[in-house]
Amino acid sequence: MSAPIGSQTANIAMTAGMPPKRVSRTRRATFFSLVGLGTIVGAWLSFIFLSENDMRKAEWALLLVFIPLYYQLNVGFWTALFGVWLMNRPKPDPLNLWLTLNAEDYEQPITASTAIVMPVFNEDVTRVYEGLRSIYLSLEATGQSKNFDFFILSDSDKASQWIEEETAWLELCRQLKAFGRIFYRKRRKPINRKSGNVSDFCRRWGRRYRYMVVLDADSLMSGALLTSMVRIMEKNPGIGIVQTFPKQIAADTLLGRVMQFAQALYGPPFMAGLDYWQCGEANFWGHNAILRLAPFIEHCALPPLPANAPFGGHILSHDFVEAALMRKAGYAVRLLPTSRGSYEEGPPTLVDMLKRDRRWCQGNIQHLWLVFAKGWHPMSRVNFIHGILSYVSSLLWFFFLALATYLAATPTAHAAPQAILAEQILLGLTAMLIFLPKTVILLDEVITGRMFKPLKLRFLTFFSSLLDTVVFTLMAPVLMIFHSRFVIYTLIGKSVNWVTQRRKIDGGINWSEILITFASVTLLGLGWAALGWFVSKAFLIWISPILFSLVISILVAALVSGGRSGRRLGFFLTPEEHDPPTVLKNMQQNLEEIKDRIQLPPELERHYGLMQVCLDPYVNGLHVSLLRRRRTIDVSRSYLDEIGHRLITQGPQTLSAQELKALMHDTDTVTNLHYRLWSAADHELASFWSTAIRQYNLASTSPFAHTLAKQELA
Repeated sequence: MSAPIGSQTANIAMTAGMPPKRVSRTRRATFFSLVGLGTIVGAWLSFIFLSENDMRKAEWALLLVFIPLYYQLNVGFWTALFGVWLMNRPKPDPLNLWLTLNAEDYEQPITASTAIVMPVFNEDVTRVYEGLRSIYLSLEATGQSKNFDFFILSDSDKASQWIEEETAWLELCRQLKAFGRIFYRKRRKPINRKSGNVSDFCRRWGRRYRYMVVLDADSLMSGALLTSMVRIMEKNPGIGIVQTFPKQIAADTLLGRVMQFAQALYGPPFMAGLDYWQCGEANFWGHNAILRLAPFIEHCALPPLPANAPFGGHILSHDFVEAALMRKAGYAVRLLPTSRGSYEEGPPTLVDMLKRDRRWCQGNIQHLWLVFAKGWHPMSRVNFIHGILSYVSSLLWFFFLALATYLAATPTAHAAPQAILAEQILLGLTAMLIFLPKTVILLDEVITGRMFKPLKLRFLTFFSSLLDTVVFTLMAPVLMIFHSRFVIYTLIGKSVNWVTQRRKIDGGINWSEILITFASVTLLGLGWAALGWFVSKAFLIWISPILFSLVISILVAALVSGGRSGRRLGFFLTPEEHDPPTVLKNMQQNLEEIKDRIQLPPELERHYGLMQVCLDPYVNGLHVSLLRRRRTIDVSRSYLDEIGHRLITQGPQTLSAQELKALMHDTDTVTNLHYRLWSAADHELASFWSTAIRQYNLASTSPFAHTLAKQELA
């Protein structure tokens, strides 16, 4: 299908999938009127309280900081309440995409070609490929898989990881008999990171497919949902992107389990609420979504932003921009309410969550360039602003507390009864905005049992919700400090590095990492508390919950990053833990099978892929066959011979990552390394290779068994 151009845009907008303008306008008018009214009331009450004894500059600044914070509270409040209302209304939401399908649609064969792409960057190879295996088998079980192809798009810059990915791909294709269905591509240069990886795929192979499903390395999706997404796109030609709600799974730390519980409980109402007011101008979150490829290729290319990184340059949060470009081209971007079938993993520790937020913060701040650009749909601008506020609000909150501290240190005359009344009403309204949505959602779950039908599990959900409130309350001030720091880093030009996300923790709590990361937060909390003691005892009591969280931030980080996650007591239970879907159960069983095997010695484990390509003739041949032979090489032949000699005589630990990559990129060198290692005398080899050769000769299983589960396609 070609993308709309010129006058075709208006026609496409009238096709199925684009909500009627009348409905969209009515919903947004209702939603933003309530949000605006709540914000105005809060600002008015705040003004009454602050202006009792004339407004000082600090009080004007406090009011200006307060307004966007209160706006954000109102957006979250009304989004949640509208979501609960939609989930409980007698008639289903007429804009729900599931209603566009009928029983006959599910019986029709799928003929649209769809590419399922998974960009990876130095990920756990076993987890990536076992997840891919589960998705493939789930899709095969639907009987509609013949027009789906899978692509692993690697930007891994570690040589050993690269080889492991290749061997795992070959073995997975062999086990599933999926040659010609599962493809592996390794880019030589990771230009523009994930978005550049996907763009490269679109340029090379995109025109062969009508749709593209984008996955993250930790994504998991059921075949039933994948086929339903294609059918929805076929029935709704006006839709460019359909974004599912990926639920977190497989957490084994307290933070991970609290996050996945909160997402399972509060996520569906918030998704329904977002769908209520975003309508056809929703956001794309970069994964677990399906895209119409023709307009995506034609209209969603990402030019670099003006100025240098981090404020300009390559767009990090590319997904919001791609959604805006798709809408600008005349196609709708829709959310698909999903309770099962779409999954992802979250960060296991607070440190890992902050590393992820650092990247997201810089990407969202970059959107300041785009808010006032020409041609956007108004809702796309609103989405950009909300994304920016999601991090800038932490800095505003910090300024609010700092200004409150200053005002407490420089008091004026005592407030009149009118100001005190306004303050009390404002505090009550603020508490309502924060806690009422969670209370309503929790009561809805206890009454309806959407997550769990047994009463025992509903009550466990109730107590788990109380506990997650405590955890989030303790973490919120800590996140405020770090997010404020991230915003400042971005504004002063300090860029973020592209690093691999850690999905699991090994070896328990890393105390040194926690102490280094959170010591400054603890010192800030202690200093602020000392200042509050001298400023005003009443003020210290008022701000003490925030300061207490800062002071104990090290203990909080250690607590949530540990393995005591409440699982044994039944707390933070999710439907995916209680009754795992088949696609998740299969993956977890295979991962457990691999975990139970005898592991390699640590020195071999670190360089397992390198050991494979140098010793195993099949892996060596595979790697050479996948390399593109170059007429010229970037480095001299003598340089490659020299580092190859060091690799053999001194071991891989003596070579840098760049040197190992140079070796693995040259076909002649890779072939010669295999011959030289097997023909060398034992005294000519580094101890690493002597151990590796003994291990290889003693192995009684396939050399691929260390990477993948042994499972044949029935």
